[in-house]
Amino acid sequence: MTHLVELPKDWPAEIGEQPERARWCCSQLEMGNILFFPGIPFELPAQALEFLLTQQQSGARIHKNIAYRPAQNRLTGYAGGSPEQVARLREIMRLYSQRAIQFASELLAPYAAHWHVDFTSFRPQQEKGRQIRESARNDLFHVDSFPTRPTDGDRILRIFTNINPSEPRVWLTSETFDELAARFAGSESMPLPRNFAGLRRAVLRLAGAAGFKSLARSPYDRWMLRFHHFLKAHRDFQANGPRTRWEFPPNSTWLAFTDMVSHAVLSGQFALEQTLIISRQSLQLAEKAPVKILERLAGCTLTLS
Repeated sequence: MTHLVELPKDWPAEIGEQPERARWCCSQLEMGNILFFPGIPFELPAQALEFLLTQQQSGARIHKNIAYRPAQNRLTGYAGGSPEQVARLREIMRLYSQRAIQFASELLAPYAAHWHVDFTSFRPQQEKGRQIRESARNDLFHVDSFPTRPTDGDRILRIFTNINPSEPRVWLTSETFDELAARFAGSESMPLPRNFAGLRRAVLRLAGAAGFKSLARSPYDRWMLRFHHFLKAHRDFQANGPRTRWEFPPNSTWLAFTDMVSHAVLSGQFALEQTLIISRQSLQLAEKAPVKILERLAGCTLTLS
């Protein structure tokens, strides 16, 4: 089960020397815990937050969030507005991304040299009662796997900030991935993954190198995406699985490996989030990675690299 590890906003003065502190924080996350800061541990201008609270999402039944792609400086899922409003939103999303990444590079220094910066998102919709397709619902227990952005065994780290001025963001967490794998992996509904033959592996590796990353889906990625959908559709687990409730108050920040922490978002509106893909080579507890857990159960290599 997941535990909450609360850190003070002035965390550098509270938790030992920097290298030791960073390794400790990484290990807590890799064990399936949440690092929680009761205040935002990096600066976000008040005017920027006030602007975000006025923004709306386009196609809320299609787009889960307003997304920002740092590498392309591009927005998707935005309801639109004047060119000035679009530029302002893009700049604020870029600012959040930069400051969250800088914060993480100090807090989690062992990861920084090898991580990949993924999407930034803003979640203006109220999660409670949101009407979207089952596989996209946030209010059902799940572990993350991205349909179009396979990780090939690297880890999904997410930084969340609740900018709602008055309401908490409410999560449930349940068993961590190692516990879920012991429960479900190898069952009739979720048979263990198998390795690809050499030729297919080579073709998929070439597809990834050529830029067709969504096609280069390893056995690990395929199994994790099926498991994401399987767990959301598992009525008994959703109703009766073990759970812990967490309330993340206004102006708080928390971090989690969401491929390890099974979670559901019950309610909340106005959250920012930055995703980082953490290289396997920089992990402190490599044996706790979901890919290693599945490879031990399956008895074979499940990645392309």
